[in-house]
Amino acid sequence: MLGLLLLLAAVLILYAGRHLTFFYDEWNFILQRRGGGVDTYLDPHNGHLVLFPVIVYKVLFALVGLRHYTPYLAVMVALHLLSAGLLYLLVRRSLGPWLALAPTALLLFMGSAYQDLLWPFEISLLTSVAGGLGAMLCLQRRSRRWDGAAALLLAWSLTGSAVGIPFLAAAAVVLIAQRGPWTRLWVVVAPAALFAVWYLGWGTSEPVTSDAVLGAPQYVADAAAGTLAGIAGLASEWGPPLAVAAVVAILLAVWRRNETPSAMLLGAAAGVLSFWLLAAVTRAESGDPTASRYLYVGAVFIALIASEASAGATLPRGWAALGVVLLIGAIVGNLGALRAAERSFESSDASVRASLDAVEVAAPVVAPTFVPEPLNAPQVTAGPYLAAVRDLGSPALTLPELERAPAGTRSHSDQVLEQAERLAPVPVARAIFGTSRPMIEASSGGRVVQVGLCDRLLPTVRPGILGVGVPPGRELLVHAAAGKAAPISLRRLAATFGAPLGFVAGGTSDAVRFPADRAPGLIWHVDVSVASAQAIEVCVR
Repeated sequence: MLGLLLLLAAVLILYAGRHLTFFYDEWNFILQRRGGGVDTYLDPHNGHLVLFPVIVYKVLFALVGLRHYTPYLAVMVALHLLSAGLLYLLVRRSLGPWLALAPTALLLFMGSAYQDLLWPFEISLLTSVAGGLGAMLCLQRRSRRWDGAAALLLAWSLTGSAVGIPFLAAAAVVLIAQRGPWTRLWVVVAPAALFAVWYLGWGTSEPVTSDAVLGAPQYVADAAAGTLAGIAGLASEWGPPLAVAAVVAILLAVWRRNETPSAMLLGAAAGVLSFWLLAAVTRAESGDPTASRYLYVGAVFIALIASEASAGATLPRGWAALGVVLLIGAIVGNLGALRAAERSFESSDASVRASLDAVEVAAPVVAPTFVPEPLNAPQVTAGPYLAAVRDLGSPALTLPELERAPAGTRSHSDQVLEQAERLAPVPVARAIFGTSRPMIEASSGGRVVQVGLCDRLLPTVRPGILGVGVPPGRELLVHAAAGKAAPISLRRLAATFGAPLGFVAGGTSDAVRFPADRAPGLIWHVDVSVASAQAIEVCVR
């Protein structure tokens, strides 16, 4: 059954991420971590040591480049399955082999933690969780033979992100609560010392304000409520009552056992509190306590606490049936959250891939500092991106893919391409004439007459519209007779014209230069319209 759950989760997540591509912080790795120096591996990212994720990305850069995203997703899924499998092994001793499937399934399908399931950058967090859980499993055996493995796993946990610190605290409490020889504390001291060496050489301090410290209790309460609601697959409004009920249930379970709480329970409690408190004092200004990526860590610790608190308890058949119903409901709710997140990621990723295609088409003329996607990838500029594409291949939509894309995606690509190629009407002298006949694609509201190598629309109704096709590398000249300004609209891949590129004032002439780019066979479609009975004339050179 565990194997089946792991397989279903893997298939589901890989299917959900089938259309995704690199998102936000991943671009920092792509654009800034391709070098080979020590700093490439040890420089912090948002204050975190991300040594292991950088190694993973650099290996995948070498193996598959940027053309294929599925291998990056596969690494994330593998770490997620490893974390869930380790959680199962930890809670099985307390709950038994069948009941332990419940918290494992909740973690496997926890769609409320969608960032950790659909965004491979979060292998940083999953590394910390998998390493921390592996260390806790080694310590659970209470044997010095496993201490070396525990220390190595804690060190690995710290190379993923600062989430390894709460697991370090949890491991220390477990060792102390087990009342073994004090010398066993080397298991946490050695990884902590290595982390301290890194911190002194490369680490950065997160600002801690008095407001953050004073607001820590509220932050912890909000984080606990958000995590419980996420586990249950419910809206955040359910969080506070669920958190209160969970605390009461755990305290009652511990009290009824009339014995000292287990080392694992104390360690998990220390771990989750240290996680929330560290986030409260260092990330309160920028980190939502109910952020998707934080829910995963909280859920792992809560599962350990709940399983240890209920160790040895038996459920009457009726309560067991109710538990199965609630479990199914929680999973269904979380799958809905995962589906919604998939659509959101897919929408933003389609926008990014369309923008990147525009940059590649405009490569001969685009400014190196041009930012094609300021909302979803603000750190990407054209120069470094094109350099990465030369090294690693392209994650952008190809032109055939873009031609088959939804209308909104094609329209967005056109808008970015207009900006990348800096298209704009520029005033010119009326004496400049064309060197070849325009490619008239459409006309309405009047008749078209030839004037030399130009074409003139003589409107008979309002508005008059003249549609022209212009190949890249050519220049369109537009003259508007005295009267109102004539708007010029463009499209290349889009099905319809968007907002006007600019206006040609009545009685003046403007030129729009379409630079030669990497799509020479893809012409620009131009609409010039007039709202009054004025003539418009177009020429191409």
